[in-house]
Amino acid sequence: MRSPIIQRVLGAVALTLAVIAATLCAAPAAGASEPDGSIGRGEVMDRAWSWVAEQVPYSQSGCYRNQFGCYRPDCSGFVSMAWHLGSSQTTWALWNVTSEIPAEDLQPGDALLRDSGGTDHVALFARWADAAHTQPVVRETYDFGHVAEERVWSNGLRGFSPRRYNRLDDLMPYGSIRAKYDSMGGLGSVLGPPVRGERDSMMGGRFQQFQNGIIIWHPDAAYAIHGEILNKFWATDAERRWGFPTMDEADASAAPDGTRGRYQFFEHGLFLWSQQTGSHPVHGEIYKAFHEAGHEKALGYPLTDEMDEAGGGKAQKFQKVTIHWSPAKGTWTTPNN
Repeated sequence: MRSPIIQRVLGAVALTLAVIAATLCAAPAAGASEPDGSIGRGEVMDRAWSWVAEQVPYSQSGCYRNQFGCYRPDCSGFVSMAWHLGSSQTTWALWNVTSEIPAEDLQPGDALLRDSGGTDHVALFARWADAAHTQPVVRETYDFGHVAEERVWSNGLRGFSPRRYNRLDDLMPYGSIRAKYDSMGGLGSVLGPPVRGERDSMMGGRFQQFQNGIIIWHPDAAYAIHGEILNKFWATDAERRWGFPTMDEADASAAPDGTRGRYQFFEHGLFLWSQQTGSHPVHGEIYKAFHEAGHEKALGYPLTDEMDEAGGGKAQKFQKVTIHWSPAKGTWTTPNN
């Protein structure tokens, strides 16, 4: 960053390591990438957080050294360190290793870059502070007398260009989604390799798509959805209707006829699947009746989704019975023919 004020002669300044602040991120994984090589968003944000936690003071000379190397402690040196570039770059040089992206596609580890109006500056994008995406939260170091920090730009992008580092691996899982993916076996899991980078979900969480399913996160838990349960979830308006999963898919009980399948609870319903019956959600008053009767162990697996009946009622057919509900009568069951 070029300050409009005449640069102060600092000489050989001894930069003191402050007491490490309590971090909001997982512990950094040093050495996961090579200088100027491919790097995942999680590592970028861990590296950036190290300077915020260590309260690194701004300077345009010398270098600050920690487990991630020695970089000039100004704005472009900070971003160079976060991206694990081979050396501290200037703001002008960062244009050459990045590509422009739409503001609506800004993701953690991308940059906001400007070198006009007499002031050059670059900051690392962390997230949006508001649902309207008008106030970016950034990690940055800027101007004398300040230390590296995470803060909100309340007055928007301010003419900064959204940029993405050309060697950033958008597909590499990170954070809570990475922890869940690794716990399932990573590439060897039922999900397979990632096919899309982590993005905002419709109702405030985050999700990442893999070859055979997704992992979806909502504070503070991440769960996988895959197979026929995922297909049904997507076909019935996903989290806008069912909310977020509250567990991973698990084995369901055997039905009276021996049918066995899988189940997964969401905030607003239960999904049940078997090879014989397919995947169907059970929710609301019909779910309450299903639960009280003993679930699939007693009534079997659902054969249909919930259906409309006369008078504003609902019905859902299971292997052994059909559960009905109406505003006037509540719930009752009838045997299947």
